[in-house]
Amino acid sequence: MKSRGRVQENSVFLGLIVLVFIFGMYGLVKTPQKTSVSENRSLTQFSHFTFSDFLSGKFQDNFEKALSDQFAFSEKIRVKYGEVINNLSDFGIDNMICHNRYIILKGSQYTNAVFNCEDYLMAPPAVLSKETLNVMDANIEKYNHVNNLINTYYYYFDESNIYDFTIGEKIIDIKSLLRERMKGNYTLSSLHYNGYDEYKNYFYKTDHHLNHNGQYQAYQDIVKMMGIKKPLAPNDLVNNHEYFFGSRAKDVQIYDYLEEFEFYNYDLPKHDSFINRKEKQYGHYADYIKHNYTYKRSLNFYGWVYGGDNGEVLFDYHRPEKENLLIISNSFDNPIAPLIAQYYNKTFAVDLRHYKSNLKEDFEFSKYIKDNKIDKVLFIMSSRFIFDKNSNVGLEK
Repeated sequence: MKSRGRVQENSVFLGLIVLVFIFGMYGLVKTPQKTSVSENRSLTQFSHFTFSDFLSGKFQDNFEKALSDQFAFSEKIRVKYGEVINNLSDFGIDNMICHNRYIILKGSQYTNAVFNCEDYLMAPPAVLSKETLNVMDANIEKYNHVNNLINTYYYYFDESNIYDFTIGEKIIDIKSLLRERMKGNYTLSSLHYNGYDEYKNYFYKTDHHLNHNGQYQAYQDIVKMMGIKKPLAPNDLVNNHEYFFGSRAKDVQIYDYLEEFEFYNYDLPKHDSFINRKEKQYGHYADYIKHNYTYKRSLNFYGWVYGGDNGEVLFDYHRPEKENLLIISNSFDNPIAPLIAQYYNKTFAVDLRHYKSNLKEDFEFSKYIKDNKIDKVLFIMSSRFIFDKNSNVGLEK
């Protein structure tokens, strides 16, 4: 009974701290502005405090929006506010404050959030601008150009910014949109997850990439889509019991969210690999298994183990009776491309964000497939890929 009483006392104490923080911010905004001349829009006003709105989260949502509009240093304050709210689990009142809510943690480059105050950093639901949607439309036209030239496969999945977990709905159904607008000779498959709990099964806690579960599911889906009879089963799950701090943790400089890095180990047939047309090993699987590295928090296990981002990676299995494959993707294909490559003669994995800088030449799709005698093309695409100009440069040529 005594310990429960202490928890209740702590809960009340921290609740008062949060309220003092909020009302302190009210004091700093002397005369709320109603409109923004530069942006030509109405600004969010602070709502009156009611305890019922505070418990439901309605008051906090309004507070965060109004703070952004009314206070010059809102971004730094929102970080501190998010940290306070996200630590409420230590006091046993996170369910009251955080239930079914995003808490925004602003980083140096990207907006990050947690949902339900759980230990999963993610991008909150996106606000898609007209410019972003125009980029997507232009990229779909590029895919249609590719489809008219060669047999093409697309594997798509939503990142967290496309899903609003508070209402259990997508911001935009990109898979359906692709089916509606794409033409030509193509096949489309996708990684499906329904809601927050399933999302957590496929993605890292502190990184935007697919974890070992998501990677293996994607690999199985792609094999099935491309008519390959049986996927390769992993030997074992490798885990050195060391914490992995991904891109999102590094961006917000918060290292409280702990997960151990682990990956599936496979027996791949013997082959040669070339990075940017120089023979070189792709990835450091064996080094990780042998513990041939010095652990430090800044080590990017995802990029180091799986191989990192390069303009072009070639996997050559020296099987001229089989087809040549071109994979076009971003960093999401790093752990997947080596698995797909085993079924082909030569597999070229191209990241168009780095192609020109790494290879000192422009990428021209029609020329590339002709010069390398490509038989099939596979796109591995997240929502980030579809909204990005640089990931799709040169496909129209």
